Amino acid sequence: MTNTENLSPDERYDLGAHGRELILDARKIKVDFKVEGGVVNAVRDVSFQLHKGETIALVGESGSGKSVTARTIMRLLTKRATVSKDSKLMLKGRNIYEMPEAEVRKLRGNDVSMIFQEPMSSLNPVYTIGQQLCEVLHLHNRISRAEAMRRAEKLLEEVQIPEPGARLRSYPHQLSGGQRQRVMIAMALANRPDILIADEPTTALDVTVQAQILNLIKDLKAKYGMAVILITHDLTIVKQFSDYVYVMQHGKVQEHNTTEALFANPRHAYTKHLLASEPKGQAKPIEADSPTILQGDKVKVSFTLKRGGAFKPDFFQLVAVDSLSLNLKKHETLGLVGESGSGKTTFGQALIRLIGNQGGQIFFDGQSIHDKNREQMRPLRQRMQIVFQDPFASLNPRMSIRQILEEGLIVNGIGANSRDRVDRVRAALRDSGMPDNILSRFPHEFSGGQRQRIAIARAIALEPEFILLDEPTSALDLSVQSQIIELLRKLQDERGLSYLFISHDLKVVRALCHRVMVMQHGKVVEEGPVEAVLTNPTTDYTRRLVRAAFEIAA
Repeated sequence: MTNTENLSPDERYDLGAHGRELILDARKIKVDFKVEGGVVNAVRDVSFQLHKGETIALVGESGSGKSVTARTIMRLLTKRATVSKDSKLMLKGRNIYEMPEAEVRKLRGNDVSMIFQEPMSSLNPVYTIGQQLCEVLHLHNRISRAEAMRRAEKLLEEVQIPEPGARLRSYPHQLSGGQRQRVMIAMALANRPDILIADEPTTALDVTVQAQILNLIKDLKAKYGMAVILITHDLTIVKQFSDYVYVMQHGKVQEHNTTEALFANPRHAYTKHLLASEPKGQAKPIEADSPTILQGDKVKVSFTLKRGGAFKPDFFQLVAVDSLSLNLKKHETLGLVGESGSGKTTFGQALIRLIGNQGGQIFFDGQSIHDKNREQMRPLRQRMQIVFQDPFASLNPRMSIRQILEEGLIVNGIGANSRDRVDRVRAALRDSGMPDNILSRFPHEFSGGQRQRIAIARAIALEPEFILLDEPTSALDLSVQSQIIELLRKLQDERGLSYLFISHDLKVVRALCHRVMVMQHGKVVEEGPVEAVLTNPTTDYTRRLVRAAFEIAA
């Protein structure tokens, strides 16, 4: 269609109109990836401009080329990628693709910094948070170790991490998903860059902290005159925090305009589709006499943490799950909501015996499992599956998609032969909304949202009765969220599945869950039918969550 071509000219409509200095000018960015059986055109003739002190947003579905475009700016593409010679990326008047590698290394972190989508894949698991923050500071500043540590603590304080001094001595696995994301933001802001690329910066954060983090980035932007490139699938965030929007699909910019104009009058069919996408519907009622599949009775989980230095260690008990009880029926979806660090994931993992509990009883389909060891749990593993929050950390980077999905089938003796197993793998991929011809590809070749769907495919390939879903839609854009909700509903109807759905996205919880439990500091503060709790919350904490999810978004 010729008229859609006119919606994305190379120059933005307000270029030079507000007198701000042009800091980044990208023209005709084209990136191809060599893959088995051909070439993928990941980014095709993308042009955009960024002025000092403003925020532009790149929006679009998973796989639309948003993150590849961002990585092009920092020259962080894999060896398989080829950037066209016609591509121009002018930073303060210099073409980034004509700079020697030594200059580009100085540029990263100093001039341009990036917050990546998946914090667990970006943080080094063998170093403490303090060591990793200090490394970033030392790379670009000549300061003492003590001064670096002081600055690191200040950075953690700035991104609202509680007890920043103690957290400097923590390792990434000891922090919740939301806290890890905040550490990534602290690292990116350490050297006060001119341009901050935020790739889904609030994906792992609950709604109340989302607003705090985005306001923090907004305040720092105003304070230091920093420019921000915001990559997100959350149109609420785009509307509130960006000045100009580029809508991407299939590696191309389909439409761009000022935020106000784009939301008021979307012209491209794809933009209209994105703006109309929102989790809808509600869970089908379950039978009143439906039997219980998972039961927890006064489950307690605590961790021993260390404060103080090596010579004066101070050990203390952190009760992450404080004597909680839960009853999940067959065919039911129970939502577990609360802020980062409230104990949702710990409770979920204790219920399926991925971590030990220090008290209480757990029953699966009438059978006690709290007293079973790892070996005794193995026969039950096929019947209970989990989809983790961070797909990059849970998918083995050295294994192909076929190996990842087939592994569980082999371990559990499912499938008559190799051909039957591959058929099951292909069916699981199709069911999760992925093409079935990706078996020889690897996790790093997919976008965050696509990896999340592969993780869902791995879980459903084993045909379980119960799935623990830990933030399964957090990395997905709105239109794909709707598809995943429909998929989970369909699988529940067809296979009689039960879900424990851990999330901070109350819109998705309302669309998918029958009941909801609200957690804070390891305790349940409110529970009941999802519509009753979200429409008429009885505690201040739940009211705050609901307001952050629905009213601020409106």
